Amino acid sequence: MLIQRLQFELPSLNRSWIIFVSWKYCSKQCQEAHWSSHKKDCRHPYNRPDWKPTWVSENREPAFAGGDTPQTHFGTHWAPEYLWGNTPAVDYLQLERNEGIFESVDRDFNLCFAASGDIRNLVMTVNGLPDDYQGRCKILLNDRSDHVTVRNILILYALLRDGPSPELAAETALHLMYSAALRSSDSSELRHCINAVYGDVMSVKSFPIRGVGTLSIEQDASNLFGEALTKLQASHNLQDSRKAMHDVMLSPERVDYRDRYLSGLKPSHRLSFLRFRESGVLLPFGDADLETFQEPNQLLFTASGKWVSMDSANPLFSWNVNEVVKSGQAHGLDNADIYGCLFVHVKAQFLEFARRVEKLHIDIHVSQLDARVASVLLQKGEMNPTLFGINPKFDRIETSNIADYAGIPSVLQDWSPVLNRGNKNAVVLVYLMNWVMKQPGASYSMMGPITMVTTNMKDVMERTSSMLDVDLRALIFKANMRRDPAFNNVLYNIDVFLDNHKHLQDYLTSIETNHITELCKLQLRTRNRICSKRFGVPLGARPNALPSVTKTEFYNIYMVGGCEPGVRFLEFGLSLNTTI
Repeated sequence: MLIQRLQFELPSLNRSWIIFVSWKYCSKQCQEAHWSSHKKDCRHPYNRPDWKPTWVSENREPAFAGGDTPQTHFGTHWAPEYLWGNTPAVDYLQLERNEGIFESVDRDFNLCFAASGDIRNLVMTVNGLPDDYQGRCKILLNDRSDHVTVRNILILYALLRDGPSPELAAETALHLMYSAALRSSDSSELRHCINAVYGDVMSVKSFPIRGVGTLSIEQDASNLFGEALTKLQASHNLQDSRKAMHDVMLSPERVDYRDRYLSGLKPSHRLSFLRFRESGVLLPFGDADLETFQEPNQLLFTASGKWVSMDSANPLFSWNVNEVVKSGQAHGLDNADIYGCLFVHVKAQFLEFARRVEKLHIDIHVSQLDARVASVLLQKGEMNPTLFGINPKFDRIETSNIADYAGIPSVLQDWSPVLNRGNKNAVVLVYLMNWVMKQPGASYSMMGPITMVTTNMKDVMERTSSMLDVDLRALIFKANMRRDPAFNNVLYNIDVFLDNHKHLQDYLTSIETNHITELCKLQLRTRNRICSKRFGVPLGARPNALPSVTKTEFYNIYMVGGCEPGVRFLEFGLSLNTTI
């Protein structure tokens, strides 16, 4: 395949790019003129439609199927952080389906992200407020990780502080969040933010930002002297930092896990993936600015220079890929440049967020606490009472997947006391990732032969194969079928169309969810109004609805976006017997 190189302006994002927008040259002259710089990409094996994973070319079992290649999860021996979310960003207000957009213009909202991870959901939720919003929105952004919290504080401050224009701030914040190397201007801004935020050891402080709102933080003083801040004072050279990143993100020992993901991608997306992992910089493919990113991003390395995240981390998993592609196309990018599309999508979201905070009344309080401790302090009125008051109540409480570890009963007992019972749309949000491994029959991997027959797995497998354009009949009769990447792609995604709603109900019954909801005067919503119950189904679909997606949507959601088929989103609203 060959590549066309075009240079054009994108005024809305204040950039001039030289990017690859299609996969053929416009002329023989163009090919000859740019061949020296393009032939590496054009001839790369990833760019070939007949590319095969390493385990196929080496004629062996893949590591994830129990082969001989080491299965070490790179990063675990130095306690990696989950700095990039692994579910797409969500607007947790969804006003159109809840309070109503017109009805919310003058309404005050209190929002709580109990285990926030990064800032993507905060950004999407603020962007979901009405354009002419006249109320006041107070937000608690909490996470127990010092690394995550320090990153969130510095990125938010860089994005919202008075000084740089929102356009410049949005791009800087994007690189602080996703790029392993920075431009000198980004690095200078990071140093400024570090000095402004952590120039003293006060554990509670507030910072001026654009507009009338506030950005305040609360961290235990003991955390101010730990690894999270020590790394901000460290100095690394680009060569060593890039090697540390490559040792994890391009580790030879993890090639089978990378290849499993890549085997489901189009050639152009494989190449885009490689470019991001090699450079560590989130930019459109071929952006002329890449050479200016020469300073390591301290937010992505430990004090000793190790790469912080796990090798499976992928910023594409943090955003709705269908929307990412639309954003790229709206700005003139071909969807072949998937990370370029992600760049313009995230920058547009960050820019909108910065503009809204500037013109609306948004107060953000960032804390670093275990979620249970945070709920206790809120109930005691000891969490920033100046902002939240001594009896705080929240309209949305997003608890991430805490329930996977603490259990749904614990989460609801902790957080229902601070739910706003004066708002019939108030809700505690929970999502489950690990339940399928605890409930027999909930996943293909947890089924016995009899269950497979009664569940009609043949139809499920045929539907999955169809989405992947795999000839299932031919595949079954192939020699070494289990080594075939097509087989592994079918197997890895087979739960997408599995009807395991009854298994979910059985799981919820086994952990006495009905009892705890009654005790907390809550009820599990039959039809969700904030998050789709599972990936690929519409918001508000019936409880047992299966994904109804086109092949393109399937590809974007599961293959590129990495959405796990077993994830379920639960919404616990007020009981019908609750007095409003």
